[in-house]
Amino acid sequence: MLLDFAGEERLIRGPAGVGRCAYVARADVAEVAARILRDPAPWAGRALDLTGPVAVTLGEAALLMTRARGAEYEYVDETLEEARASRAPYGAPDWQVDAWISTYTAIGSGELDVVSGDVELVLGRAPRTLEETVADPL
Repeated sequence: MLLDFAGEERLIRGPAGVGRCAYVARADVAEVAARILRDPAPWAGRALDLTGPVAVTLGEAALLMTRARGAEYEYVDETLEEARASRAPYGAPDWQVDAWISTYTAIGSGELDVVSGDVELVLGRAPRTLEETVADPL
């Protein structure tokens, strides 16, 4: 999703500060879901926290994306007002803009600074790194 956030401008904007998030590859999430659907019994009644292998700031993520893709990515830390203004051209309703911004505020508050071993537990291998994921997005 970071590539989606960055868009064609390769610019990630949002009020996340130096908060961290362990971004997980969509392909890993899909693979975990498929594995569990094939054999659900071992996972019955359990909640899994699917994360990538390391939590990074968005500034660090932009640097990793730059290295992996060979094009410069940048993170701009916005205030809440700046975040609303930068999303205004989309014409989305206020509730949707608030939802978009809440992803960044959750990162900034530390809510997403969690690294779990659940992807590896289910798949028997480490989750893909951010670099691997953005170098070869599915």
